[in-house]
Parts: sequence; C-alpha cells; structure tokens
Amino acid sequence: MDNSMNSTSTLYGYPIPEGVPVLKDFRVRVRIPNQEWVELGTYRAKIDMHDVREASVAYFDFCGQVECEVTALRESVRSVEIRPRSSSVDFTREGDVIRFFLDRPAMLSVEINGDRFHNLHLFAENPLKAEKEDKNGEQNGDQNGDQNGDQNEVSSCEGGGQNSGIIVVEPGENELDLESILEKAARTGGRRVVRLQPGLHRLKENRCSLPSDATVIICGGAVVMGSFLVYNKNNITITGRGMIYLGHVKKETYLRGADISSSENIVLEGVTIMNPAHYSVHLGNSRNVQIRNIKAFSCEGWSDGIDMMACQNILIENVFLRNSDDCIAIYGGRFKYPGNTRNVTVRGAVLWADVAHPTMIGVHGDADKGGSIIENISFEEIDILEHHEPQDDYLGCMTINAGDDNTVRNISYRNIRVEQFERGKLLDIQVKWNKKYNDVPGKQIENIMFENVDYSGSGEHTSEIRGLDEDRRVKGVRIRNLTVRGVHVQKPEDGNLHIGEYADDITFE
Repeated sequence: MDNSMNSTSTLYGYPIPEGVPVLKDFRVRVRIPNQEWVELGTYRAKIDMHDVREASVAYFDFCGQVECEVTALRESVRSVEIRPRSSSVDFTREGDVIRFFLDRPAMLSVEINGDRFHNLHLFAENPLKAEKEDKNGEQNGDQNGDQNGDQNEVSSCEGGGQNSGIIVVEPGENELDLESILEKAARTGGRRVVRLQPGLHRLKENRCSLPSDATVIICGGAVVMGSFLVYNKNNITITGRGMIYLGHVKKETYLRGADISSSENIVLEGVTIMNPAHYSVHLGNSRNVQIRNIKAFSCEGWSDGIDMMACQNILIENVFLRNSDDCIAIYGGRFKYPGNTRNVTVRGAVLWADVAHPTMIGVHGDADKGGSIIENISFEEIDILEHHEPQDDYLGCMTINAGDDNTVRNISYRNIRVEQFERGKLLDIQVKWNKKYNDVPGKQIENIMFENVDYSGSGEHTSEIRGLDEDRRVKGVRIRNLTVRGVHVQKPEDGNLHIGEYADDITFE
C-alpha cells in the first residue's frame, strides 16, 4: 500500500471502561503505517439466543490509511475469512497473526477456522465531527486516558467556539440523572447539549427520557448503561462512537437501546448498542428519523435490530446489525401505533440474523381498520451474512409477508449480496394469514423489484412467490439480474424459486 498519505492520516483508539464485560479471544492492534501500534480492547457481545455464545467487538476511528493486526488467542489458526466478502480485504497471515490495511471505513467480521460465533467484529470508521471538536471548534487528539472518578462531575464548556455551552459529564460511581441535567439547562436558558466523556455512565433507573431540542454526545470510550427514551418529542440527536449497554438488565424490562415513539426529526448516529432486552431500536408513529452508522448485537427472544410501526420518512444508512430476531422489520400499525408506513430507505447495511429474517416487511397492520398501507421502501447495497430460522413459517432473507389486511407496494431490493446462510430461503413473497399474529390475512402485494441480487451459498429452502386467493394476490414482481451460484436466473427453476397460485406478472430479465 502507498504510504504517501501517512502525513495526513489520523488514528483514534478508545479504552474500555472498567466494569464493562470484555473478551480475550483476540489481541487487536492498529497503527498508521510505520508508526507506533495502538492496542484496542475487545468488548464481549453475547449472540444467538438458541445457543448463546460470546463474540468479540473492537472499534477505532481513522482518516487516511491504517494497518490492522489481529492475533488469535483462543485457538491456533488454520484458516481465515474476513467478511463481508464484498469488502475485498486482502490479508497476510504468519502463524496466528493476521495483518491487513484499510484506507476507507469498514465493518468487518474476522473469522478463524470457520467459526462465526467466536469471531471478531472490527469497526473502522471515520471520526465524527461532534466528538472531535472541543469548545473552540478545534480537533481533539487521541483519547486514551482513564477518567473514572467517585462521582459524576458536570461542567459547562464556555468560550467562543461553536460548541460553547456544552454540558460535559465525566464518568463516576453515582447513577447519572441525565434528565435533570437537561431540564436544568432548559430552565436556565442553556443549550441542551450533553457530552458524556470516556468512561462508565450508569443512567438512573437504567433509562433516560430525552426532552425536545436535545443532543447527547456519547464519546468514544464512553459506555452508557441504560436506555434512551424519546416519547412525543422533536429535534433530538444521539451521536458518538460510544456504547449503549444493556447486558446487565433483565429480559422482563424489555428495555431497548433507543425507543422512539410519536416523535419527529430524530438522529441516532455512530453508537454501538450492546445486548438490549428487546429491540435495539424501536420506532413507532415517528417521522423524519435518520439512523446512521450504528452497530447492534442481541441474544434475547424478540431482540430485533430496528423495528418500525406506522412510520414515515425513515433513513437507515451504513449499519451493522447482528440480532437474534429480524434485523430490520417494517410494519404498518401495531399496538398503540396506528397508521401506514411510507418512504423508508435502507442502504449500506450489513445484516446478520442469527435467528429469523435479515429483512421483513408487512406482517402487522391495522386489521380492525381495513389494514395498513406499507409503501415506497428501498433496500440498497446490502450484505447479508447469516439467516438461520428453525421455524418453516419464518424463512426468507428478503421477506414480504402481507397480513392484517395490509397492502404492500412499491418495494425495491437493489445490489444485494447474500452469503452462505444456515437455514432459510432467499426470497419469500406471500399474501398470507399467520394466525399467531394476524386477525385476518393480508390484502395485496404489488410492484416489487429485485435488481442485481447475488446469492453465493447453497442448500437453501425453495424461495416462494404466491398469493392467498382470488382476491388476495401478488401482482407485478420484476426480477432483474438475479444470480444464484453464478447462474443468471431467467426462469424460476434456475434459482430454486417456486411461483405459486394467485401470483401475476412475474418477470425475469
């Protein structure tokens, strides 16, 4: 690799706070080429609800070029794979040491001897502006200090820079009453911007309800133990390279990493969400939400990645989701969230479903009101690394199952790369009646596009496209440049695909 860019390269490594579970299966070091190594800590992520195991997570920020070194400590290395394969990371190996270079952001799985369950998840990302600027708008340097104290020290950054007035919170032993800090700032006319410094922060009662017009910056190396709640609020940003950690709470709390309900103009950016008791991110009756560059891991029942109900104008971009239920689920009305879902874009995602679907659309809706409309949904530039579902009714990497009298229409999947998965289907497009979840069957699925989809695996169950009856049909499915095991699919049998009854206008190009 050309080292001419070294003078403009930067590298930020972050320590793991004491008291947060770590794993010692790998030693991870990074450096700007020909400079000193920076050793990274590795967090413990619990994965796969059916057989809970422990995997490793490490992250750093950089610009320019960086060299990575991964040493396997759990077992001797016989083989190495770095996924997603589309990342095309070339590596060298000497014994148990793997080295490779990066010159752009990457979300990687480093797998030793074919083991996908004790792997290293390595996230190499560009620095976030909100984190790296101090009160004068200048770039901060590498944050490597241990700043734990006996109490949560709160101060305000005064000065002439664009970040003047930020409330800075140091880590400490006491529970953090973040709600009170933000409300006090509002009463005194201050800015509702809080910066949580590197270290461990325990939220009071494991949760914080954010007010409108608030920004929370979770710095790299900061770990927040608790859930962020956004109920009937507007103009909120949660950003930073740090972690929202919920591995310490009981499943019965059903706490989510971020719970966003009946709210508008919300940004969730950069953070890692570790082992929530329920969804990593929940959206209900919300509009204009951007979810960018988050990473999430879960191992409980119903611990989906991102679920939305009756939402509009949602962007999910550059995310890595490894979940023990659907990675991304898009529904109509459900529970206390009536209505339709429209205008959802998912792009640049890596999806790893240890259980259930990588993508799911359509099961739930307002059955008592004639169903919901779910429309204008696009998935673009997606890597699917796993799909493993033991129940036959819930198979499908790309699934549209219309229930509850729902109409699902104008859905596109473009540039989708699906690697070998354990158990499931590639496609499942059905109007159906799942009596476990639906009061009535779905109404209709129409205008669906699959374009530039590549599946490189084998042994999958047969994909399905079918309606339910004469009045509940699938209409208009375009399959353009679908490749299965290197074969360009131009008829159903080429791609292990079955076209069932009540399915009209299914075309292959």
